[in-house]
Amino acid sequence: MKPVALITGATSGIGREGAIWLARDGFHVVAAGRNAGRGAATVAACEAAGGSAEFIAFDVCEEAGWEAAVSGIVARHARLDAVVNSAGAFFSKPLPDTSLAEFRALWEADVESVMLGTKWAMRAMRDTASAGSIVNISSLAGLIGLEDCAAYCAAKAAVTHFSKIAAVEGGGFTPPIRVNSLNPGVILTEMITHAYGDSDAVRAFVKDGNALDMVGEARHVAAAIAWLAGPKSRMVTGTAHVVDGGRGSD
Repeated sequence: MKPVALITGATSGIGREGAIWLARDGFHVVAAGRNAGRGAATVAACEAAGGSAEFIAFDVCEEAGWEAAVSGIVARHARLDAVVNSAGAFFSKPLPDTSLAEFRALWEADVESVMLGTKWAMRAMRDTASAGSIVNISSLAGLIGLEDCAAYCAAKAAVTHFSKIAAVEGGGFTPPIRVNSLNPGVILTEMITHAYGDSDAVRAFVKDGNALDMVGEARHVAAAIAWLAGPKSRMVTGTAHVVDGGRGSD
């Protein structure tokens, strides 16, 4: 029986590429999002990569949605081996111009969704006695400060530290449940192009300060998702796993 992985935000960017890599690595992928058409495209891409997948739609900021989604997966497959909390939001704005409503909306999308995903993943893994792995997509911005990104940096710092605490608790289960944050640097995805456009200048920005002098792409992060979710990282928990080409090293 194939291991089962649930990945949110799977209709675009890092989430979609992560779903493809998980499918390629032998997981049955449950791709979650809100757009059924884009979800079907993700499922097709997973199948084209030689794997199997299905799409489910729910709001990652609603606890009832998480409960129903996870319960349904366990009912259909009798297991849940990995959960990747990839859904999130981003905006760039100077702090004096950031409204409380904007800050709270980002916090809900980036932090509360991860808390709910981790909670319900741990419940399912505990109840099915799975040696599960939870991967929470954070950001390099959760480790260093970025100008005009106070709300985003605060949210991703919360995800990074929350994941460490969850790892400590997860280690106490039998079998243990691993939890890691994955902290990408600046990656050229729809999140970046939606905020800044797609131009030579934007691409130059993406690799500016990058020790490897290369444009980070979703596939680079997806490789780390698959590794952290799978058995090859069995001894790895409580880490902030950085994929940034060395951007944050100076």
